[in-house]
Amino acid sequence: MSAPSTETRTHPSETYRKAILDTATRVLSLMDRERLSPTRGCMDRTFWAWKFTDFPGSRFQEGLCFLSFLWATEFEGNQYYKSPKLLEWIIGGFEFWIRIQRSAGDFDEAYPNERSLAATAFTTHYMCEAWRFLDGALPAGVERKFQEAVQRAAEWLCKNDETHGFLSNHLAAAGTALLHATFVTNNPRFAERSRYFLDKILAHQSDEGWYEEYGAADPGYQTHGSYYLARYLQLSGDPRVAASLSSACEFLSHFVHPDKSLGGEYTSRNTQTYYPAAFEMLAGHCGHAAWICEEMRPAVEELTAAGLGTVDAWNLFPLLNNYVFAWLATTQFERQTEPKAPPTKPGIVYFPQAGLLKVRKRRYDLYVGLGKGGVIKLFDRIRGTLVYSNCGWVGKLNNGKTVSNQWNVPERPVELSRNEIRVGGRFYQISRPVMSPFKFLGFRVFSLSLGRMPKLAYWLKKLLVKVLIYKKRELDLEFTRRIVCREDGIEVHDDLRGDGRKLASLGLGDVFTTIHMGSSRYFVPNELRTSEGTDDAIDTRQLTDGVQRSYRINLDAA
Repeated sequence: MSAPSTETRTHPSETYRKAILDTATRVLSLMDRERLSPTRGCMDRTFWAWKFTDFPGSRFQEGLCFLSFLWATEFEGNQYYKSPKLLEWIIGGFEFWIRIQRSAGDFDEAYPNERSLAATAFTTHYMCEAWRFLDGALPAGVERKFQEAVQRAAEWLCKNDETHGFLSNHLAAAGTALLHATFVTNNPRFAERSRYFLDKILAHQSDEGWYEEYGAADPGYQTHGSYYLARYLQLSGDPRVAASLSSACEFLSHFVHPDKSLGGEYTSRNTQTYYPAAFEMLAGHCGHAAWICEEMRPAVEELTAAGLGTVDAWNLFPLLNNYVFAWLATTQFERQTEPKAPPTKPGIVYFPQAGLLKVRKRRYDLYVGLGKGGVIKLFDRIRGTLVYSNCGWVGKLNNGKTVSNQWNVPERPVELSRNEIRVGGRFYQISRPVMSPFKFLGFRVFSLSLGRMPKLAYWLKKLLVKVLIYKKRELDLEFTRRIVCREDGIEVHDDLRGDGRKLASLGLGDVFTTIHMGSSRYFVPNELRTSEGTDDAIDTRQLTDGVQRSYRINLDAA
């Protein structure tokens, strides 16, 4: 009989405890902590310290949730617990958040007079979470002003909606912010409005399990949005949310890669960020959530998915606060339910509404973004590595504009057989604008003058989204991609034909995106394993008669 194992498993909470403490000093450095400073409590360091921007971004105040958690929670290594100095800084942060609220109750995120539902929802949610952590520690005067600010924000959310696109994560944050406002102000009307946002999310949830983000599915973003729904479930107990999240977790479980990364260019918004809190919060009663937790906890430490050591300042606080609630969940649940993995047998899992396909063979997992024109991610499951990335064709017109076949069209013509995938479509001229001094000047003059009028402010928001996300021009250039799945690897056969006279160049790209998404293109380690093709450039003059390219990826040779 063998001796019993002396190995001890690290408690799940340790993963998040370490990440939280490692980031605390960075967070405090982002805050203006000087008592007599005119920007005391501001957490937008670019504004108060560098002075490189002309207004403070309200969403940086979400860091107060994290700091309030540190002040209120005793755990190993937490030197900030009940620190009088930290509480003084937090109070300054509350006062600054109250001060930058617009008179109508809303907040700005990207530019002045934006009237941002996202900023209003997210900041109100996290400020209310901070208020809960402080549990009466705010001075009476600040407490009263805070309640009034929450009242104004909730009133604004009762009268306004997201109008430039359907973003489930924004609406979920609005729902939880309104639930919080109900508790802060004792106004039941806010709870009624919160159900309005919830109903919209559930009505738009695909029966495949995914939540809509600009008309399609994005697993990375869904890990973020799922947190607000999990928190909504905790605050309301609504059984519809539990059923919805169970379906969402089952969908998401398919997109956890063998190398512990997640999502990417084959999805609608290209994100690869993993927010763990929802799954830790649901692990006690949802098997798919429990499985995601166990698979992805190593990613939190090793950053195989975009995480806390990867993201920029704009996503730092949402992700860090997410780790706080993941830590709380792992320290509070009694036991995790039995993890339920996605199907492990070889086969095909197809989500036609999302335009996503997963092929599992004995040796590999293949992900294909059919809606994105056949974007490919091939993972060696035995080695746990990405072995091939092919994001489609990308090139330049003679006028310097970008062209690509990578564009999200979920209704593309698709043919599937047991071992063959065929997808086709057209090329598009892609809009990839950036700011210039003159553009910025015109933009700022408008937002500070005519942009003060609500109707024009909403028109500007829709225009920005159209230019940055939806703008494209169809070209007289077509493609067909055929993928053959063999036991030891895949074959990719591309056929391109059309008018190439305006093209200056065209070639394959291993990693690239074609729409604006600030939360995408964070570095993940598997990107080092891809290599930009050097011999894939084609003679565009031959496109009239058609150009064919074929590739064979053999895992035994990888």
